[in-house]
Amino acid sequence: MSEETEEVQGRLAFDDQLADVVDAINNVARKLALRGEDIRREIVPLTGTEVEVLREIIRSPSTNPTRIATATGLRRSNVSAAVRVLESRDFITKEQSAEDARYVQLTATDLALESTQSVRALWVRRLRAAAPEELLEQAVTFREVLMALDQALRH
Repeated sequence: MSEETEEVQGRLAFDDQLADVVDAINNVARKLALRGEDIRREIVPLTGTEVEVLREIIRSPSTNPTRIATATGLRRSNVSAAVRVLESRDFITKEQSAEDARYVQLTATDLALESTQSVRALWVRRLRAAAPEELLEQAVTFREVLMALDQALRH
């Protein structure tokens, strides 16, 4: 077998492992998805788009819909619709930009921050109930890698 063939086969095996990683991430995310009657009592249900917009507002206080659309890859119209819902539920505030009155700045409210903390606490409870401490410690070691991948995929 030639060196080039071995390199191609190694690359294909690596790519297959990368696909397995993404598949596992998606499976874990689905299992942690906030569904069920008991969860509805703890948190305010939001659509996936609304959650993504709120996360971006929390990450980047005083952002605007255009920046959110760019950062998330969502359509500007979908961002605007999510902003209207989030504002109506008192999850965000909207203020005119000091630099340019044509633009608004979006900021998460205390209610949004508290709700986000509730969701994060729920995820932790689910993981602690399902996995041994050693596995959770291993998962935390991948935190920086996953956060860097998240950041890389935003551009």
